[in-house]
Amino acid sequence: MTTRHTTFLAVVAAAGCVLVPGGALLLYQGTTGDHGAESVAGILALVLGLACIRVLFWVRRARLLTRVGLSFHDSEDEPGRGG
Repeated sequence: MTTRHTTFLAVVAAAGCVLVPGGALLLYQGTTGDHGAESVAGILALVLGLACIRVLFWVRRARLLTRVGLSFHDSEDEPGRGG
């Protein structure tokens, strides 16, 4: 069973995987065919796709940093450990 958080992250990952190559294709077509609207749409899609990938990076990093911080905090509470 998946949680809402996992489903949201899967949707963000899928959006990033679709938007980045799609945006690159639109940007390429817009610049080679001299179509301004396709270029703008490509840039926007690329930026949104990269933002999706960045969200995934920071969610993962925050989880790891929280785990590391808690492990340091827990070791200070144990008798005989720490400085």
